[in-house]
Amino acid sequence: MITFRKLLTKAQSEEGMSLIEVVVAMIVFAIISVGVAYSTVTVSRITQDTGSRQVATNLATTEIDYIRGLQDPFLIDNKKTTTKVGKINYYIDRRVEWVDAAGADVGCGTGTGVMQSKRLNVTVTWDGMLTSTSPVRSDTLLSPDERINDPSLGTIRISVLNVAGTGSAGVGVNITPTSSGAALQEQPAVTNSDGCSFALKVAPGTYSVTVNRSGSVDTNQLASPSKSVVVAAGGSVAALFQYDYAATFSLQYASNNTSGTPALLPTNLDTTYLSTYAPYVDSSGPKSQVALHPFSSGYAGIAGKYIAPIAGTQSCVNVDPAAWPESTVSGKVMAAGVRSPNVAALPQGSTSMPIPMGLMSVKFSGAAYLFAVSTAGPSGSGDPGCAAAPTYVFGQVLKNGTINIALPYGSWVLYSATNAAGTLKTPVPASNLGLVGQVLSILGGGTTVTLDPRVAK
Repeated sequence: MITFRKLLTKAQSEEGMSLIEVVVAMIVFAIISVGVAYSTVTVSRITQDTGSRQVATNLATTEIDYIRGLQDPFLIDNKKTTTKVGKINYYIDRRVEWVDAAGADVGCGTGTGVMQSKRLNVTVTWDGMLTSTSPVRSDTLLSPDERINDPSLGTIRISVLNVAGTGSAGVGVNITPTSSGAALQEQPAVTNSDGCSFALKVAPGTYSVTVNRSGSVDTNQLASPSKSVVVAAGGSVAALFQYDYAATFSLQYASNNTSGTPALLPTNLDTTYLSTYAPYVDSSGPKSQVALHPFSSGYAGIAGKYIAPIAGTQSCVNVDPAAWPESTVSGKVMAAGVRSPNVAALPQGSTSMPIPMGLMSVKFSGAAYLFAVSTAGPSGSGDPGCAAAPTYVFGQVLKNGTINIALPYGSWVLYSATNAAGTLKTPVPASNLGLVGQVLSILGGGTTVTLDPRVAK
């Protein structure tokens, strides 16, 4: 009996581990292995991040020491640089700002205090930073070697920003005294990378500040814009400009002309460029291209001199297709007018600008000088009007037959004359006028023609 039990016990001991026991053992081993591996990776990343932070601290300290060595705070601008140490990229962001005696910011375009010192902040980040790791930052104050202020004199701070709102560098600055006693020791330098320039120790008085850079214009389309500033003793004043390299627009007058025959344009045609800033009118006649401030929202080109309806002024809105309301004309329901979409280009970039116009044909029996005079639209035309009443000149028409002409939208009376001065002008009869394309024409009083930008519903 004892022998049988020994044999049974031996048999049971040789059965080995079950499948479930093996699986459980592997899961336990995997959990332990993952934990160990994660801990190892985490320790390795923390160790690497700590080393990178030490390098970043050294870079920030080196940047501060370098800047202090320059001594002149006017040489220090905002700047971003990248430095590679080993296999890791480090990003150094240098930010500076003038401050007054109380520590308040006095930028070239902000603040009202007197520049005292320049605050410097250096921030360093690097590739592979842990999300819990803060950037390395270092701050200091830089003071000029000599006083930049005088209780009896003042400072002019010039700020020139581009269309993106950042500094326009390399812009020339010229300051001219415009009042008695006003004087400055020297002209300021060109703007730095922050778009800043400074005129120091300026005598109290009134000054004209002008900026200039080849190929650039401001929001008013001026190549050399000016601002008037008044300098007080012991104070500072800012002259602010938005100024950038111009964008070039190729003009396509009468872009809606599908007749295949070019249309004659007035030699003194006004062109309006509508933007979100303000209308800009160019009265120098038609041209192939124009350079404009590169507003990101762009421009809509309009033939004619658009004058917004402001109280006390003679408005002229009928040249704008969007000013024509929905109405019924000669039994046709006309949809509200639609302006051409805005077109935009980047600084120093280029694009095309369509300028739709009213199109008509004029029949001549011989050579003559042709004139178009704006007039009130006939009753029922829906013409929103142009109180300014411009006159456009086409010059001498050397053709015995019919020509196509283009005019701004609105109502017109055409005249012919035997001389360029237009003396003894004779109205062109309605029988000599025709339509080109889909432009709706309303003849009133036998000589008035309305060029309508709308289409029938």
